[in-house]
Amino acid sequence: METDIYDRQKELNLNIPEKVAVIGCGGVGSWVALSFGLIGVRKLHLYDYDIIEESNLNRTPFKISQVGMNKCEAVAKLIYERRPETKVFINKIKVDENTEFPNDINVIVDCRDTSLPIKQKEKVIVIGGYDGSKITIHYHPTYKKVWGDEPVRYTITPSYIVPPMFISCIIVNYICLEEFWKNTEEKIINLDLKELSQLLIKIKEEKK
Repeated sequence: METDIYDRQKELNLNIPEKVAVIGCGGVGSWVALSFGLIGVRKLHLYDYDIIEESNLNRTPFKISQVGMNKCEAVAKLIYERRPETKVFINKIKVDENTEFPNDINVIVDCRDTSLPIKQKEKVIVIGGYDGSKITIHYHPTYKKVWGDEPVRYTITPSYIVPPMFISCIIVNYICLEEFWKNTEEKIINLDLKELSQLLIKIKEEKK
């Protein structure tokens, strides 16, 4: 492209990692991967063995025409349509404690429904998930505190598009801030988006 599409974000001095791995490309992971692609990450390694179902379309960027596709492939296609220069590596596997990740990856974001320990856990910067309007973001996890859905529950968790998009924006934005890398303390944040919206309305009314 002749125009520098990143021109307007240069003044923000974002600390954009060059190589990122995203584990799980469903509700949260699809938006995280797409956002990293759009913000300028040069190499993305995507991990997901699952395929897209119609029930996924209410909370993901996937198209109707992509139903039945592997989720990694679908996200890679969405990124290619917008940033063809980005290299996306597709891994149609279920990540476990024996999975080997490329050594040159800067950041691993774990977006699985059930986050269990993995190799190279020191590179896992964020785990993100939600249940209905309640979201959880786990920064610099040690995997000593494991949370997430039970295997029998994750397919029936109430969901809509706002929580996964909200989580992905926070995750990508926070990783691209220099302050994030200065504080490596483990932290778990729980928010209820309904309560947050009500709080914002209350604050606005109090200022009148």
